[in-house]
Amino acid sequence: MNQRHISVTASLIIINIAVFVIGLAVQKPSLLALSIPWSDTQDSVFHIFGAYSWFTCFMEGELWRLISYQFVHANLGHIIFNMWALYFFGPAIEEIMGGRRFLAYYLTCGVAGALFSSLLASMGLYTTLPTNPQTIAAVNELAQYVGYDGFVTPWQMIPMVGASAAIYGVMVAVAFMYPDVRISLLFPPVTLKMRTFAMWIIGIASGTILFNLSNAGGEAGHLGGIIMGAIIMLAWKLHDKLKYGQ
Repeated sequence: MNQRHISVTASLIIINIAVFVIGLAVQKPSLLALSIPWSDTQDSVFHIFGAYSWFTCFMEGELWRLISYQFVHANLGHIIFNMWALYFFGPAIEEIMGGRRFLAYYLTCGVAGALFSSLLASMGLYTTLPTNPQTIAAVNELAQYVGYDGFVTPWQMIPMVGASAAIYGVMVAVAFMYPDVRISLLFPPVTLKMRTFAMWIIGIASGTILFNLSNAGGEAGHLGGIIMGAIIMLAWKLHDKLKYGQ
């Protein structure tokens, strides 16, 4: 009797959607609301305990956030775009790598995205510092509340959520394995080769960071996933070349 197993790609999509839906129903006061009396900010419980930031992950020792942040999304548009891309690109790479390797690849690209975003922020290559005086005061009060007054800079406390870095890594894998496959985009409405599409997303991410445009931190995460994906795929192709002498 044949048993049909759910794919890793489908499992990831189901988990992400479940986390998002449950998060809409289960919300708690954010850390900002706890530390600042005039703030009534509410967040998904998964956002509070799962979002990545340098502060929570490395200064508070909550290393699981490098993985958990990849399953938390900011809004409906965010999760729809990410899950559509994963549904579209994931199966092809999972078939080549196998389920376990694909999952390891996916999560590794996501971890790289978070770390790369923090690296660029620490180097001042893009600005995450708040400019509104009230926001600056809030960040300082929050640092005092958690006991790190004078030791925390604002970029270390900026939260990051989403599967984008992992999915951008998957897109890069598709570009490596199927560079001449043509895909059609809804916006802009164009058809182009996968290799060209990969160059586009790299260019957009790099330009956003270079000119410090909106969502530069998010694009830094995307670029981190892209770079890690490219490194792994180059190593994969080199391994095959040495193994089979191609």
